[in-house]
Amino acid sequence: MDQLGKVTLFTFNLLGKSITINPTPIIMMWIVMALLVVISLYSRRHFKLIPGKIQSLFELIYEFLEEITVSTLGKKDGPRYVPFIVTLFIFILVANYIGIFPNLFQIGGTAIALVHKLMGGNIQIIVEGPTSMNLISHSQYWYTFLLDAPFLEEPTKSVNTDLALGLIVFLLVHAYGIKNKGIYKYIRSFADDPFEMKGAWIIFFFLNPFFYLNLIGMVANVVSHSFRLFGNIFGGSMIIVIVSSLLKFFLLPVGLFAFFGLFAGLVQAFVFTMLAVTYIQQQQ
Repeated sequence: MDQLGKVTLFTFNLLGKSITINPTPIIMMWIVMALLVVISLYSRRHFKLIPGKIQSLFELIYEFLEEITVSTLGKKDGPRYVPFIVTLFIFILVANYIGIFPNLFQIGGTAIALVHKLMGGNIQIIVEGPTSMNLISHSQYWYTFLLDAPFLEEPTKSVNTDLALGLIVFLLVHAYGIKNKGIYKYIRSFADDPFEMKGAWIIFFFLNPFFYLNLIGMVANVVSHSFRLFGNIFGGSMIIVIVSSLLKFFLLPVGLFAFFGLFAGLVQAFVFTMLAVTYIQQQQ
């Protein structure tokens, strides 16, 4: 429990200034992107007329999101946004699920260390409970780095990642709004909602309190869109860590992993994606 909330920081100098970052979300983001690229290239080369289980799963996801997007945005604008919506959903889903996978490096290192222990190696085993075991070995052994490998973490557990996703949706939505309405009608929409300012009254838009409320609401959409995903993923992971630490001497809380890892990860990816579709629809 003393490691709860601990963040690994990396400091470097740039142009004479010291900059501190948390490298874990960045590394995990690249791992997720690399994993998706590998899956995409593999799937592209193994398309079949009669799909297998994996291809059927991806086709099911695509057709489901395509139907929702087209029905919401219409047959004219809907199809052009389907690739973005599907990509957004799959990326967030994989990012939410990446923390479920076990640390294969530590598992492999532990197996090697146990074999080495049986062969007479100087390895100390500390058993803290049925689900907790620590191995202490000398740094001279080549496999020591495997035991220190960090666990996989959800990049969406970082507010920076979620805010970046929210900003991507924000830029796309308002770029679509300008293209669809024109720059004049786009700017005027902030003053005409909820009551239209007719005729020459538009020159007094700065006296309309709803103009400023709409601007605040535009920014609030980005914050709420991002923090909804962050709060659910981060909160779920913290609950798993806390309960796992409290119950490690008794049981492994598999149910928590299933709910917060699988179910909540799927729901939050779907909610984030559907909100993106809704924001696009509001600019029509």
